Amino acid sequence: MARPRLVSDDAILAATRQVLAELGPVRLTLAAVGSRVGLAPPTLMQRFGSKRGLLLASAARSPSLVLRAAEKAEDRNASPLAALRDFAVSAVANIKHREQLGYGFGFDVADPEFRKHAVAYSAAIVDSCARLYQSAVEAGELRADTDVPALARHTLVCFTGALHVWSVNGWGSLPNFLTAQLDLMLAPYSSEE
Repeated sequence: MARPRLVSDDAILAATRQVLAELGPVRLTLAAVGSRVGLAPPTLMQRFGSKRGLLLASAARSPSLVLRAAEKAEDRNASPLAALRDFAVSAVANIKHREQLGYGFGFDVADPEFRKHAVAYSAAIVDSCARLYQSAVEAGELRADTDVPALARHTLVCFTGALHVWSVNGWGSLPNFLTAQLDLMLAPYSSEE
């Protein structure tokens, strides 16, 4: 009979995200992740097969985290556009240093397995933004003629570009910089004259 797991995969993958933010994918080790959750590296090997397997499991989890974060932002805000800003800021809340963003760009998108998860992650962002923008159109916050799918894709570009630019230049706080870029992008679509 198999022994019960005392540490869930969710706890391990949350620890993996923390270690990734601190060390990046190259310096991340099974020992570093294991120390966060009280497991030995062989136990992580048994569950995930390898460091690569652990990183792939973490990447596979990212789209569902995005969708949950968007739903939580919607629950906290009556305004769809306020929810969008909350969603964006909450996504970067744990980023304290510019170097952490460089770690996030460390996966090789030429690798088909990692690319598949990167595409799903991007789709989760676009889908969440589209839902929020559609609600904003219906609430009268955005113009009725707003091309919601195009604006949602543009938001992914704005968000990703803002993160990259901030990681290089460090202009102000990341939440303020990101919010300012989103506001500039959304201004032409505002229903307020």
